This record gives sequence, C-alpha cells and structure tokens, in this order.
Amino acid sequence: MGSTEELRFINNLSVLIGLGRPLVPSLKHLRAACKDEDCFPAYDAMIARADQGGQFTDVLGDFPTLVSRSVLALLKAGRRSSNLGTVLPKLAKLVRATVSGEWDPRRRFFETWALMVEGGIPVEEALGELRHDFRRGPLGEVADGLRQSVSAGKTLAQGAERFPEVFDAVSRDLLHYGEHRDLAQALRSICDLI
Repeated sequence: MGSTEELRFINNLSVLIGLGRPLVPSLKHLRAACKDEDCFPAYDAMIARADQGGQFTDVLGDFPTLVSRSVLALLKAGRRSSNLGTVLPKLAKLVRATVSGEWDPRRRFFETWALMVEGGIPVEEALGELRHDFRRGPLGEVADGLRQSVSAGKTLAQGAERFPEVFDAVSRDLLHYGEHRDLAQALRSICDLI
C-alpha cells in the first residue's frame, strides 16, 4: 500500500466526491491529470464501467499498480454502504501517512484494520486483506494467525496471545473489549499504546 499515484487518486477522488461532483466526470479529470502512463488503463476501465452503470471498483482488482488490496476493499465497502463520501477522507489520510512514512507499519496495520471495521468489512475478510498487504513483514503473519484463530472459533484476544510481541496484555484486553463493543475504537486505542 502507498504509491504516489494511489495517494493522488484517493485524495483527489475524496475531494471531488466530497464536493458533490459526479463520479464519471471526476474520474475523467483524474485520468487527464495522471502523469503515470501505467495507470491510464485503470482510469479508462473505471470510466467505461461507470459509464455503463456499473461500479468503478469492480475493475480495480485488475490494476494493483493503482490501488492496494486493502484500499480496494475499503473503496468497495464504501460503495456497498453508500458511504463512499465518509470513507474516502479517512482513506486519503491513511494513504497519505503511508506514502509519507509518517506512520510505522504497526500503526498502519491497526489504522487500516479499524477503517475496514468501520467500513463494514467482516473481520476474517479484513484480516485476509491485511495479510496480503503486509505479507513482506511479520504483520502479515500476525494477520494470518488471527484470521486462522477466528476461523477456528476463537476470539481475537485469544488469537492475539500467539503474538505477544504485537499484543501485550493491555492490547489483548482492548481486543476483548472491542469484540463486544466497538472494535474500531479498540484498534485505534491499541495505536495509542504504540
């Protein structure tokens, strides 16, 4: 996650949609301003799909050079819930912090997960996306281990016991709290402990 073009795409789409601009003209403006020729096919496919009445997010999976899997999952969740205008500014902040290196990988992991929870993405699916996006580091293994634990019927707090280097006792307590009340808030609280 975190290319310069991904940031430009998400940030500018957030601004245009936030102002109430229709989607297709917004995508056309983003395409015209794009300087990365490798991303032109992604814009062309999104515009064509939206022109045909489809969801622009349906074609983005074919263009990982433009958006990461986590970003795509969040865009789809925003479209499904008719809440794209609310998701986009938070997503832009996340991608901006990633590209700038402002957030370390652990903070990005928890912030991305929290945004996925807010977007209505089921826990197992969110952990699968996190596993993929963080696959080059230990957090990918953490996401996979938590996903396997949840699949086996365990709680997140129980699964987190396998990863004391990421989840201390307070973090596990927050996960336990979050599973019963507000998981997104609990995940952001874990960030505060980092």
